[in-house]
Amino acid sequence: MKLGGRERMDDGAALAELFAELPVSADWTVGFLTGVCTGPDPIAPAVWIPEIVPQGAFDEDPAARAKVDTLARLYGAVGETLRTTPEIICPEADKPASEAEDFCRGYVRGARLHEAWRNDETATQKLLPFAALAKETVDAVDADGNPVADVEAWTTAQRELLGRHVAGLHAYWQSKRQVVHTTPKVGRNDPCPCGSGKKHKKCCLVKQG
Repeated sequence: MKLGGRERMDDGAALAELFAELPVSADWTVGFLTGVCTGPDPIAPAVWIPEIVPQGAFDEDPAARAKVDTLARLYGAVGETLRTTPEIICPEADKPASEAEDFCRGYVRGARLHEAWRNDETATQKLLPFAALAKETVDAVDADGNPVADVEAWTTAQRELLGRHVAGLHAYWQSKRQVVHTTPKVGRNDPCPCGSGKKHKKCCLVKQG
């Protein structure tokens, strides 16, 4: 895996120890956390950690806290990489196909934790290549939802484009978050944001109605 930014993971031994005790692979976990960090809704650790660590998995482990901390650091590293160089986070195209499959299976699972993602037609469509590479779908379809004629060539191309797909979806949801954050709610009795000096209810709110 490749993680960039200030929060990059450089403790390979801690990660190796963590994944040795988990039922999911490193690629699945990074894919899952990428989906969690990409989507629009804040997903609490109490929700996403049980997806990776089965209930009771660390109950008898005196070093359990350190392993959860390692997982939290990995979450931070994934988020930082998405903000800086999102295209590097997925397995490279020349790696075994199983790595991309695991990454995409995790990514799709993480994405589906977001209710807004599940209800967004555009984002759901953008998720199709991930679902196909994860072998969740019977038939591969292109960006328009049409069946792919040459599945092998299409799959190869999608693996090569995987980093671009990750970056594109991150940018898509980032733009959605920015719209929400930069458009404050204006009350009926507040000054109209158009600058007329009138109350909103007697100016642009009337025009909107």
